[in-house]
Amino acid sequence: MTPGAGAAGQAARVEPREAPAGATIPLSVPEIAGNEWRYIKDCLDSGWVSSVGAFVERFEAEFAARLGAAHAVATINGTAALHVALRTVGLRPEDEVVMPSFTFIAPANAVRYAGAWPVFVDAEPETWQMDPARVVHFLERQCLWTGSGLCNRATGRRIG
Repeated sequence: MTPGAGAAGQAARVEPREAPAGATIPLSVPEIAGNEWRYIKDCLDSGWVSSVGAFVERFEAEFAARLGAAHAVATINGTAALHVALRTVGLRPEDEVVMPSFTFIAPANAVRYAGAWPVFVDAEPETWQMDPARVVHFLERQCLWTGSGLCNRATGRRIG
């Protein structure tokens, strides 16, 4: 019998149980059914387990086809996806990116990985989202149009 497979090819399910005092509670418990064991073995046999290989190429091709796009890029996590998106839209090193101050570190990290600088704008207390009025204030009062586009007066950097 294939590991993880129950009778007649049914998925083996790990039943919940009481954790002993002080035990680690797993973030997730794998539930493997169908062809997953074969796919995992194929990945291990190929030497490509995570970010490249035949399965990633197939996923990218099928995803692009489904979207009607010429290409698609699979990324390892959201930070990497944001980094790719910033590069794709033409963000350049030393540009600035206006972003909410109420966020987690990944968006700012993606901006820095692209060589640009985050400019934080405060949130609205009612919605906790970036305050559009503060964005307008920043753009109108602290930025100016130059030959290279909209720039921050204080830093001289282009708003990307």
